[in-house]
Amino acid sequence: MDLISWLLALIGIGSDRAMHRSDRRAEIARLNAEVAAEVGRTLDILAMATPRLTRLALQVATDLPDIHPTIVKFLDEQRDAALQLMKMTEENKVKIASAKGIVDWDKTLHDYQEWRANASRIAPWVQGVIDRYDAIFLEAGIG
Repeated sequence: MDLISWLLALIGIGSDRAMHRSDRRAEIARLNAEVAAEVGRTLDILAMATPRLTRLALQVATDLPDIHPTIVKFLDEQRDAALQLMKMTEENKVKIASAKGIVDWDKTLHDYQEWRANASRIAPWVQGVIDRYDAIFLEAGIG
């Protein structure tokens, strides 16, 4: 009877481990999707602000020749960084779905939680810089 109890316990332990891995994988996939959503939000902010800020910067290009390249460079760099992050989330989605073998799901979950927390700061930061540019143009009477 001890052998049967031991086998049943072993099967139960294996089932618990599989459930734990499955839960971690689902949580990691959710966090990856949330990062993609934050990056999409950043791309939307940039798409809305780029034409307006570019137009405003061109209006003052004769008086302040450095402002147009500075603003365009900032907008382009942020867009490129966001697109790179979006590509990473797509690659991660495939990796998460196809992960096999021994994976430290707890460490991976922790890494994704940090990544998600950092990603949540991107859109507000970009919006803040854009708002500062808008304020500068407003103070200068350009708009």
